[in-house]
This record gives sequence, structure tokens and C-alpha cells, in this order.
Amino acid sequence: MNTRAAIPAGIPVSTLDYYADAAIRDPYPVYEEIRALGPLVYLAQHDLYAVPNYAEVSHVLRHPEFFSNARGVSPLQKVNDILVGSTLNSDPPSHDRTRAITAEPLLPGALGVVEGRIREAADGLIDTLCQRGEFDAVKDFARYLPVTIVAELVGLPPAVDSEQMLTWASATFNLFGDENQRTLEAYENLKDLRDFLREYGRPEKLKDGGWAKRIFEVGPERGISYETCAQLMRDYINPSLDTTISTSGQLIKLFAENPGEWAKVRANPDLVNNAIEEAVRIAAPVRGWTRYVAQDAELAGHLLPAGSRVLVMFAAANRDPVKYPDPARFDVSRDVHDHVGFGQGVHMCMGMHLARLEMQSLVHALRRRVEGFTLTAPPVMALNNTISGYQSMPVRVTLGAEASARPEAQAVENPWLDLTIARRRPAATDIIALELVSADGSPLPAFDAGAHVDVYVQSGLIRQYSLTGDPADRSRYRLGILLDPASRGGSSAIHARFAEGQQIRVGRPRNHFPLQDADHTILFAGGIGITPMLGMAHALEARGASWELHYCGRTPDRLAFAEELAGFGDKVQRHVDSGPDAQKLDIARVLAGPGAGRHLYVCGPNGFMDFVTESATTQGWDKAQVHLERFGAEVNTDGAPFTVVAQRSGKSFEVAPGETIAQKLEENGIAVQVSCQSGVCGTCVTRVLEGMPDHRDLVQTDLEKAANRTITVCCSRSKTKTLVLDL
Repeated sequence: MNTRAAIPAGIPVSTLDYYADAAIRDPYPVYEEIRALGPLVYLAQHDLYAVPNYAEVSHVLRHPEFFSNARGVSPLQKVNDILVGSTLNSDPPSHDRTRAITAEPLLPGALGVVEGRIREAADGLIDTLCQRGEFDAVKDFARYLPVTIVAELVGLPPAVDSEQMLTWASATFNLFGDENQRTLEAYENLKDLRDFLREYGRPEKLKDGGWAKRIFEVGPERGISYETCAQLMRDYINPSLDTTISTSGQLIKLFAENPGEWAKVRANPDLVNNAIEEAVRIAAPVRGWTRYVAQDAELAGHLLPAGSRVLVMFAAANRDPVKYPDPARFDVSRDVHDHVGFGQGVHMCMGMHLARLEMQSLVHALRRRVEGFTLTAPPVMALNNTISGYQSMPVRVTLGAEASARPEAQAVENPWLDLTIARRRPAATDIIALELVSADGSPLPAFDAGAHVDVYVQSGLIRQYSLTGDPADRSRYRLGILLDPASRGGSSAIHARFAEGQQIRVGRPRNHFPLQDADHTILFAGGIGITPMLGMAHALEARGASWELHYCGRTPDRLAFAEELAGFGDKVQRHVDSGPDAQKLDIARVLAGPGAGRHLYVCGPNGFMDFVTESATTQGWDKAQVHLERFGAEVNTDGAPFTVVAQRSGKSFEVAPGETIAQKLEENGIAVQVSCQSGVCGTCVTRVLEGMPDHRDLVQTDLEKAANRTITVCCSRSKTKTLVLDL
């Protein structure tokens, strides 16, 4: 702020220097000094309002409409002037647009592709370090995976080496402090990063298949400028290093100082993941950065004026004794599901899933070999304005009498098939048909009518498409893909890039829309909804069953697979909005005479499906005889109201458009753990007992979503009118 506003009455004032060397070397007394003054403290030297307690930190993180990143997160305006507009230094909706691009390769489903490489690298590193016996827990251990793996996956050119990446990362975090010598040096170091981005921030300079080049492939499709794509490379170069290195190094220190906790982890591998979360809590790599008060906001009982800045003290909040009793004690069994070490809300750490995978791989490798750790010299703190970590940490490991064997990979069926596009042809306006065959011509895995497959479009981007055509034909799979004008990169990328002769990766067929035995079956398809219905038509005809299909569209040119459908004769009726009245759908006539032996199947746009199902209800159809498949790959963010039943609580309530299940649960007094509120952390994943979720999260894998056994209640909705949850 250029002019300091009056401090609201009642807020205590402190003159301590939060960014002084002494405060960085030993930060915990500083946190407690601020906490002792109150839940909101004015730091006079920095013109910041500090929040040291968990409740206020969580509140600030969850309310970007009041406490904004869009004006930058540094206390220094000149730094914010440079960084505003980056993913971190922005708020929704622009934040969501850029984060959606860079975060996709870092989501659990996408990381499954590289998980094996990371675990192998971790095993190899720990083998080497154990043979040495003594090593530096920072330089030799903590830095290895972030530097080697990140550089490889990002796909940076050889012009940048690991030391340069570490320098850039450290300099970036130094900019998020007050103006001191570290900040001045950071400006100089980041000139090299600026020059690097100017020279190498172009797709032709980046490695094929890397995350950085992917930004330039996906970004323009989603309306992101070329210049912004180049700047988004910072999302991978900077934050992916120092935070993970800091926590990984502190893990060794914590296990060395708490041998009993390490013994628990060695005895029970199920504790590994929670031990890492506890380490992130107690170590809290990010000391804090600021948020801009966008409008007058109440915080801790005080009204902060717009234009103020709040220092969000992540590390202090994670040691709040009200939230975590005996907070300085390292306890691998502690419930730390909602710590703020990775943040909370829409700005929750984008790379947390990769960081967890790296640390989990390292700890699993250590527990199989190492009985204990001994620090051979006092660790040396690294002085950084924002990151709390060590520069060096000499350690000696004591090996177990017998190293436990690494679990052998189970002989499980590979969930992916590498297939070749044998034929691509237009099936209707904006719809292409792809025929896929095995490389050696062998039969493909069998599927039933209504099945779908995952299609690996590109790194971090997987979409689901129905298999269409005759299920008896195992020589090929066929997909029908509509070019969605609201595409987030799936259908648009397939239409633009998938060509005949190209090899693609496809998941094995799964079926959540199966045919039931019936006296008579009525199929309704709207537009691209014909894809599963065509397979059903083939299957019903092969059985000699009684059936009919009604195919609806705006114009004849938008009805796909017309020639194949004509082969079924008058069992298939086409209904076109632009055609004569005589051929238009008479829904009441078609649905007249419901009965237990008649089943109805519907697939198409949401409006079409609502029309058919509501008509069925009016005609007296039982819900058990009405089957739906909604498009889940690129859904509209709006949604129809639905009812949630919390079975164990004995409560039910309606979730209206614009509301979340989590909000309604809270309103109805049903406890549920929620953290990010945007579907990126997995804290609120809840078991589904009945109904079909409309998955809108970014944390569950495609296989988990397809199973429909769990739902993220913070952001997802329901495809069925009722959703029964185990709450």
C-alpha cells in the first residue's frame, strides 16, 4: 500500500521483523509471539495484518472474494506488478482457466502414467544412499526426485540445468517477502529466468511429450494467448521444487528425532501416507504469503478496510494448539486431513499430488532398508523469505538386519490397450467415426451394448466415449465423437489430431449402462446419444427381442450412422425438428402403456433427457424401468435439482442449481470433512450407496469415477434424481 490506512481499533501491534534472518532460522518462537498477541496482529514494519491461527487462516483461504490473490501475493507492490496474472497471482475465473491447463498432468489419474518411473527412481536412489551409509539429506536425498523427475517431465531443453532451476525457484519465493538483500538478489537471478522464457518459451524449443510443450498445445484451444502460455511454464519450474525439497529433507530430521515414530512406520506401511501429511503439517514449507483485502472484510471480530494486506501464516496455523493439541509433537497417527501445508480453497497447491507421490515413494523405499537415522551434524537452515527448509543436513543411516523385499508387481491385467485408428470418416455434421483395431489384428476384448472406453487424448487429458456398433464384432471398436463447441480440449483435440494410422491408447471396455431383459425395449437417442443406442439395437436384434428406437435431432445432417440404422427398417424412427409435423416425436403415444415388462433407455443432451424422463413420469413409468446415460466428459456446470439422502443420519434434502452437496450437508447438521472446495484434494470423498454421481472433481481417477462408488461432495452433483450417501 502506498499510504498506510489507520489501524482498526483493538488490533494489537507488533514491531517484529517477520523476514529477519533470526526469524527464519528459528521461526517457531516468532509464530507463538504473534499468536500470543491475538488472532489478528498488525505488523508495523511490513504494513501487514498477520493471522497465526488455524480458524482465521482457513477462513481467508476459503474466501477469495474478500481476500484476493488477483492483486498479487507479495507484500511488495513492484513484485505484484510483475507477477499479477499468473496462476498463483489470480482469482477465478481467470485462475481456473490457466490452472485447468497446467494442473491436468499433475492429477492422480494422469500421474498414474509416471508413477512406476518415480518409484523406480526412488528405489535406485535409496539403494545408492544406503550403500554409502552417510549422505546429505538435502543435497543427496531431498533434491534428487524433484530436480531429475520434474526436469524430465516438464521437458525443458538442455540449456537449463538443475542448479539453475533451484536458483530460480529460490529466487521466486524470496520475492514473496519484504524488501531485503534476498529480495534484491532475487530480482537479479530472475532476469535469467525472464531471458530463458523469452528464448525457450516456444513450443519448437521444448521436448515433445513434455508438460511445458503441452501448454502450447492445449492453451490456444482454450483461449489462452501465446504469451500467457510461455509464462505458464513458471507453474512447473518454480513451485514444484523448493516446497517438496523442504518437506522431504525435514522428513529425515523428524524420523531421526522421533525414532519411535519411524519404528511405527516400518512396522505398518499403511502409516506412510499419514506420516507424510503429518510432516507437511509440522514442517509447513511455506511460512506465509499475503492476500489483498478486495473489499471491507470482517476477520477475527475486526473490520479490515479494503486495500489492506493479510499475511496468511500457513506454518503457524499448522501448529495452532487449539486445532492440533501438543502441536510440536510429531505423531504419524494424528488426524491431519485438513492441515494447511498445501493450502485450502481454490488456490490449494497444484503440485501436491506429485509431491505426495515422490515422498511416498522415498519413504516406502527407506522403510524396506533403514532401521534408523542419526544426524551427524546440526542441520543448516536455508535463508529464504518464504520457504522454511534446510541447506544441508548430514545424516547416517543404520540398515535393518535384513532388507524387506519390495512388493512384486501383481500380475494384473493392463487397463490400457494400444490400438490403431484403422479408419476415420465423417458420420454427420460435427461428428466423426473412428474405427480402432489391434496392431496385430487379434480380436479385441469383448464388450456388451452400452459399454464405453477411456480415450487417452494427451498428457493429463482422458475422455470417455461410448462404443457404438455391433458388440458381436470383436475385430474393431468404433467411436462416434461430436465436436463440442464448449470443448475443454477433449473432442476438439481428437477432431484436430486423431488421424488414420495413428496409434492411440484406449481403456478396456466398462459398462454402467447395460441392457436389462424386457418384454419390450424403447430406446431414445438425442444427437450424439445414438452411440450407445446403436450397440443396443444390434444386441436386441441379435436376441430376436421386441424393441424400437426413436432418434431425434435438429436437422437430418446431424443424425449419425443413418445408413446403418436404415438396415433395421421401421424399428428405427427418425424425428427431426426441421421436418414436417407428421414425423415429429409424439412422446405421449410412444410412452403410453407402461408396465413391469417394458424398459426405457435414454441418452443425449441433458435437456432432451429431462424431457423424455419427465414425460415418462407423467405417463406413469416406474423409475426402475427408466435407464439414463448422461454425458460426463464435458458437462455443463449447471444442473437439475436432486435429492440427497444421508442414510446413517436419516435425513434427506434437495440440492438446487448452484448449491453444493457439502453446503447442504452443513446446513442440515451433517458433519463432513471439506478442504479445497474445488475438487482437487480428495478430503471430502464420500461413499455412494445408491444413485449415479455426476463427477466434477479433478482428484479421482477415471476408473474411480466410472465405478461410481464415491463422490466429492464439494463440487459434484447427481445424474439421478436421488443420491444416497453413507453419511
